[in-house]
Amino acid sequence: MAGFENNFQEIQDTINTMRGKSNERSGGAKQTLMFEDASSKVKDLVKVALQDEMKGDVSNEKKKVFNKQDLRDERTKYQRLVRTAVYSENFKVVGFDDLDAFINAMVEELVGYSILSDAFDDPDVDDIFCISWDCIYVERNGRNEKYPKTFRSPKHYHDFIERVLALTGSAVNNGDSKIVDAEFYEDRIAVTSDSVTPRGLSMTIRKHREEHIKLAQIVNSGTMNQKMADLIGTMIKGESNLIYAGITGSGKTTSLRALIDHYVTEANKRMLVAEDTQELFPENEHTLQLVTSPTNDPKSNVSLRDLVMTALRLKPKYIIIGEVRGPEAEAAVEAMETGHSTIFTMHGGTPWNIIDRLVNKYLLVMPSLSIEVIERIIGASVDYVIVQDDIPGIGRRVSSISELSYDFTNRQVRVVPIMSFDFETEDFVFINKLSPEKGTKMMRRGIPVDVIRELVREDEDEYIPSLKAFQEKEAKNKKSPQKLAAPVTEEKVLAHYSVDDDDEEF
Repeated sequence: MAGFENNFQEIQDTINTMRGKSNERSGGAKQTLMFEDASSKVKDLVKVALQDEMKGDVSNEKKKVFNKQDLRDERTKYQRLVRTAVYSENFKVVGFDDLDAFINAMVEELVGYSILSDAFDDPDVDDIFCISWDCIYVERNGRNEKYPKTFRSPKHYHDFIERVLALTGSAVNNGDSKIVDAEFYEDRIAVTSDSVTPRGLSMTIRKHREEHIKLAQIVNSGTMNQKMADLIGTMIKGESNLIYAGITGSGKTTSLRALIDHYVTEANKRMLVAEDTQELFPENEHTLQLVTSPTNDPKSNVSLRDLVMTALRLKPKYIIIGEVRGPEAEAAVEAMETGHSTIFTMHGGTPWNIIDRLVNKYLLVMPSLSIEVIERIIGASVDYVIVQDDIPGIGRRVSSISELSYDFTNRQVRVVPIMSFDFETEDFVFINKLSPEKGTKMMRRGIPVDVIRELVREDEDEYIPSLKAFQEKEAKNKKSPQKLAAPVTEEKVLAHYSVDDDDEEF
């Protein structure tokens, strides 16, 4: 009988070994552990396993996390390590009927997004707002929703934030790092310490979509129509200087990414992208991406302005700046002045708001210049301002496209509306064609004459000043559609510039 029992035990041990389990404790009886205890045990075992793997292998040296593929690779590695650790112990975890669910949760705790993983896996969620450990909201399809999960405790919340920031080489505290901006697997993270947020640590996460939204999707969503996309595309291929503006959450970065992916790639020209944190990830192959390297040492600090000034020496056809919000505004306008097609995003709701903000940012770098001089520089450098909005009940829409120039006679920036969104009809209205000056500039950058003829008005000063004026003019002549000026001739367009082979302005 004893021999039978021994044989049975051997068989049972073999089965347990194959499953990766050990019944050395308590005669094979399972322990029931709280999540914190089980988590601590697994973390210790994984730590030992990682140390064993890294012995004598310098290739496993920790590297900076860059993209979602890095995350997938880390998850795969830790899935193996955690599974081995869990099955080497014989325990159950309170709240987890399925051991695999606990394993997945542990992987997210070690390298992923913890309890926020569902929000990250949801393609309709763009932003995550952790107001406190037990108060979390998400923005799904433009609407704010309470997130159904919370962190288990303030300590769990703090540990998660510390781990995320550690992976980015950052830390939050009540000293020099009260507010921290970082990039985690391509997602933008902003953390504030409890010294500036009375309810404790806060964390805001702007998700990065790994798969770019295509221009066709932008058009199909109603953000813009195809005519507008083609117009902006002609501006881009014609190497115009553009500011793509909008309020936070209006989708301006998403739209700009789709536009440059489509039209810069189509133009097949060299592009340079400068950003504080990577958001654009352009698909155009001939692209040099530059990212700031902020440090406390002024000598080694690389700012966005530094990147833009460096870009001027690297011979790009396009300089794309992720977001202008500081002294880099002056460098961006200087890039426009020197003939580099420069495109950047900016927060603002109207063209005049953008001009005002640019003037103020410019003054940070050039305080000795007068406002009039700065306005002249901006008016002569910026070609178009595109404003995108997120309208309640309607959605994301390009609300205006405006042409900028400088009126030297009246000494002021002139803003000419090209397109405006009619809030009453919820439709896009094209008010004016482009000026001959802008048309000539685009022709000199390779846009065919027949395309320019369709886009340009006949006379520089023959334009309608506003959507209201356009509608009033339409109302007076309801029977016939609005008639814009007759197409210009090539000679008339070219007459606005004396084209010189030695001209290096553009």
